Amino acid sequence: MAETLDELGLFEEKMLTYTSSLAIFVGVSVAALTYYLIRVVKKPLLITGSSRCADFLQRRCPVLVQEYYPTVWCFTSRAHTIVCSVLAELTTWKLPPYRREILDMPDGGELHLDWLEHHSNSHHDNRTRPIIIILPGMSGHSGSHYIINLAKATSKKGYRSAVYNHRGSNGVKLKNNRYYCAADTTDLQHVVAHIRSLYPDAPLMAVGASLGGMIIFNYLAKFGKDCGLVAAMVMSMPWNTFKTTESLEEPLNRLLFNKYLTFGLTQHLRQNREVFDKDSRVDVDHALKSSTIAEYDERFTIKVFGFESVDHFYTLASACYKVSRVQIPLLSLNAADDVFAPLCSIPTEEIKKNPNIALVVTSHGGHIGFGDWLFPSRESFMDKLYQQYVDAVFKYGQEGHIEAHVQK
Repeated sequence: MAETLDELGLFEEKMLTYTSSLAIFVGVSVAALTYYLIRVVKKPLLITGSSRCADFLQRRCPVLVQEYYPTVWCFTSRAHTIVCSVLAELTTWKLPPYRREILDMPDGGELHLDWLEHHSNSHHDNRTRPIIIILPGMSGHSGSHYIINLAKATSKKGYRSAVYNHRGSNGVKLKNNRYYCAADTTDLQHVVAHIRSLYPDAPLMAVGASLGGMIIFNYLAKFGKDCGLVAAMVMSMPWNTFKTTESLEEPLNRLLFNKYLTFGLTQHLRQNREVFDKDSRVDVDHALKSSTIAEYDERFTIKVFGFESVDHFYTLASACYKVSRVQIPLLSLNAADDVFAPLCSIPTEEIKKNPNIALVVTSHGGHIGFGDWLFPSRESFMDKLYQQYVDAVFKYGQEGHIEAHVQK
């Protein structure tokens, strides 16, 4: 009898412990969910200097008037950026059926375009089917998960895409000592002219992520209305290279991102060092010892491109100094917690003065993350906005501020 009472007492004690633990778990979960729903889930902020543009975008891009639910288990932008990137790469099983085109550049170099066609005649014929040039980020290429998502989405919408692989990227060695950087728009100019010569009657748009976005912005600022594009979109684009560098130099960001990206840059240089060993402007061994992007730029980038200094390079690369020069419709998507593009670096007041630019800022999302709810492998907020925006440009441009550009 005593043993039975002891066992009953032990059982009651275990149940009490279990109940207490469950109550704590439920309480913490409810508190976390409440915080998430109240403080994290928010509608994106839309900033533009044109009320007509704002009305058009909100009507044709429904995600802009809906709450965005960032990935719930990413409590910081760093986690959002890393986890979404890693898991998305793991869930990328195969490449789309790209058709590769090799462009021989005037300087002797080589550039690869990976085309993803759409052969349906439901909306456009081959002659007039809209085309989107997709520019990856610093270490990206046509096999990167976010680029694959953009290319597939383009095809699904009935359009044609051409992924612009930066020189020497995607496992392809450089043919000469010509490289790429955010301030150099020569290659993009060549690609736009090439595609327009192939399809002169097809509307052409450019989309870029991170460094790819910087190249597009600088291209638009340089050529204005003569850029050959009807519209453009940039995602997670750093607006101020100086402030981006400062952010990446912070201890945790330096450990998580700066060193990783610098390692990729130096590995790329190591794989192509034979074309630079003969270049008297560059000390390859010194550049390979770089531990940060700023060091790499000082030892390699400014030497190859002939910039006077790193400050000179960063000034030319920064979009924040050229906002007024953009003369075609441009949509920029940024996250307020992106360590590569700190919120304080975005020139919102200047953007309000240019009716051609629309800025969308989400409260969370990290850098090229924008994971949606639980699973980063599903369609992200960035993917949704991209699909809706390209449709807005090519199908409904006559309703908005892009009418003249599309008709042209």
